[in-house]
Amino acid sequence: MLTELIRDRKALPAGVQLVWHGVNDEANLHQFLASDVRWAEVDVQMDPAGREVILRHDLFTETPLAPGERLLTLPEVLDKIKSHGRAIKIDLKAAGPVLDRVLELVAGAGLEDEDLWFNANIECLMEGGFKRITASHPGAILQCPIDFLAPLIQAAPDQAQAILQMLARWGLTRFSMNWQQPELRQQFDQVTRWGYEVNIYNVPDLETFLQAVLLLPRSVTSDFNFPQWSYFGRGSGQNHKYFTY
Repeated sequence: MLTELIRDRKALPAGVQLVWHGVNDEANLHQFLASDVRWAEVDVQMDPAGREVILRHDLFTETPLAPGERLLTLPEVLDKIKSHGRAIKIDLKAAGPVLDRVLELVAGAGLEDEDLWFNANIECLMEGGFKRITASHPGAILQCPIDFLAPLIQAAPDQAQAILQMLARWGLTRFSMNWQQPELRQQFDQVTRWGYEVNIYNVPDLETFLQAVLLLPRSVTSDFNFPQWSYFGRGSGQNHKYFTY
C-alpha cells in the first residue's frame, strides 16, 4: 500500500498544491491552521436573513440550521487566513448578491491574487460571473468542475475540447475532476494533454489521496482526515456530518 511507502507529507511531489476541503467551522479552521497545508477551501452563501456571507456547505433549503449551530462569517476567516500567511479557495454556492458581497469582502481583506482561488459550478456563475471575477482578480485561480463533460471527453473529444476552450475564454484557469468518476485517469490524461490544469477532488482517505497526488495534477482537494499523518480534518459539515477522532 502507498501509505506504507509514503509515510509523511515531505515525501509528496512539491508541484502539487494541496487544499483542505470544507474549512467551514471553528474546529476545522483550527485544525487547518495547525497544519502545513497552504490552501483552505470554504463554502460561502448568505445567512438566512440575507445580511452576512457565511460559511456552510449545504443550502439552508436543503439542510435546516441545527440547534446551536455556529455560523462562521467570511470576514472572520479572511482575517485568519491573512494573519497566518495562508491562501483561500472560495467555493461559491450562489451568484448575484453573494458574488457582489464576496468580491467586496475579499477586496477589503487585502489578500493578493496569488492567495485567492474561486470555484463554482458553471450554472451558478455563468459567463458573466466568471468574467467579473477575472476582471477583479486577474491573477487568482478560477475553477469549475467538469464532471458533466466526462462522456464527451471519451466519446466526442473534439466537442469536449471546444467547451473547455470556451470556458478558458471566460477566464477559467483550472478544471476540477471527481476522483470517483468512472475512467477518471483516462479523462485526466486527455484534459492535461490539451494543456489545462486539473484539480482532483473527492478523495476519501489517505491511500486514495496518495494515488491522486501521484497522478501529478496541479492540485488535490481533500478533507485531510489523515490521523496517520496528524491531520484531523473534520470535513465540510455536509448533512451535519463530521469526522470524529
